[in-house]
Amino acid sequence: MKKLLASLFLLLLVGTAGAKEYDGIWFLGFNTEREPFNNLKVRQAVAHALDKEYIARTIVKDDIVPADFIPPGLPGYDPALRPYKFNPKYARTLLQRAKYPPTDPRLKGLTLLHTDGDQTVAIARQIVADLKEIGLKVEPVMVSYRDQERWNRELASGQHPLFLLGYKADSDELFTAEVSAADTDSGQLLSPLFQAGGPANFGRFSDPTLNMYFDQLSVISPALGGARESKLRAIGRLLYKQLPAIVLFYIEKL
Repeated sequence: MKKLLASLFLLLLVGTAGAKEYDGIWFLGFNTEREPFNNLKVRQAVAHALDKEYIARTIVKDDIVPADFIPPGLPGYDPALRPYKFNPKYARTLLQRAKYPPTDPRLKGLTLLHTDGDQTVAIARQIVADLKEIGLKVEPVMVSYRDQERWNRELASGQHPLFLLGYKADSDELFTAEVSAADTDSGQLLSPLFQAGGPANFGRFSDPTLNMYFDQLSVISPALGGARESKLRAIGRLLYKQLPAIVLFYIEKL
């Protein structure tokens, strides 16, 4: 666990060129055990408040605006899933439906944990600005990527309602070791992040149906490609609906 924590933040946001292949996700995570993000409508409001197209195309400089938690090219990717529309007005409506009026103190004093890469800082600033438009007051908490001990402590503490994080499938040294395309598996990408008790489930998300899907996936042989594909699509659709995080871009294969 300590090794995992220490390596999670070593993401280098590189330029892109030519045909792209992906094996990871970079996302805004919610602490789903704490207010206000234990409320699905609030998480949905954030999804509609973020200008993901601006983040993807202008900051990250990628053509894809993610919707599915599974990157294109990996088993289970569902192109029918569409990004939540950028609609701050509807986001404010969702907050009202969740009984969070703009003056609610539970929407103030929130923190967003992130590291200090240039693009990461730019994304964090955009998120803070977008959320301010719907009444959320978010304070960025920046940790140097060189300060592993503090990053580990802050990420594992659960004290931050929001955090920015990247994760790649089936890699012992995340963001430092190459991942073979043949070995890349969507279940190995998502289970650590979103299954209850997963080693990288820093959002403390737990959904009984999702946990059951992951358990079922674990006993489906890789040789049964169709069955795994179907189960992974079910997992992707459930994550899309429950929004334990918001995928901001896909991480390219090394």
